[in-house]
Amino acid sequence: MFNQLDLPKSGETIAIIKTNHGEMRARLFPEIVGECATNFIELAQQGKYDGAPFHRIIKGFMIQGGDFTRRNGTGGHAAQGPNSTIGDKYDERLTHLRGALSWAKTMMPHSIGSQFFIVHPAEGTHFLDHPAKGGPAEGYSVFGQLFDGFDVLDDIASVRTDGQDYPYEDVLIESVTIETVA
Repeated sequence: MFNQLDLPKSGETIAIIKTNHGEMRARLFPEIVGECATNFIELAQQGKYDGAPFHRIIKGFMIQGGDFTRRNGTGGHAAQGPNSTIGDKYDERLTHLRGALSWAKTMMPHSIGSQFFIVHPAEGTHFLDHPAKGGPAEGYSVFGQLFDGFDVLDDIASVRTDGQDYPYEDVLIESVTIETVA
């Protein structure tokens, strides 16, 4: 029986997200959401996230990063290269719990690039889940779940930000390493 909050099991894929505030570890779910998880894995393996900022930080909501081209929330692309995007993928077993990794996107279908967010509040942000009878662009696609580093998530979510939710001091993704659990 699958549980999003379980610790990683042998054979599962994890991401080690090293930031200038510490390290977070997340299970990834390629076996459930396919390309939505493999896009993140491939971008990480390409080194695209190395040095990218968390450019939008809202305590009690989420931290967002992954814009490796413009570094301000207006850039990035999917793993297939410049101007590429992927579509949403939903699974009822995945929801926006505290520590969920989910894709940022526009209101258009098939608009996921490289920007992602990590849910911050204890109660989650379930209003971001895909509605059962929604259209193709309603809701957001969860592709991973933190299992370690919640103190780092809290630390990042607590940094001072300006009126546009941009941190006054850089909050950087130093690297994302993908591993398979032994």
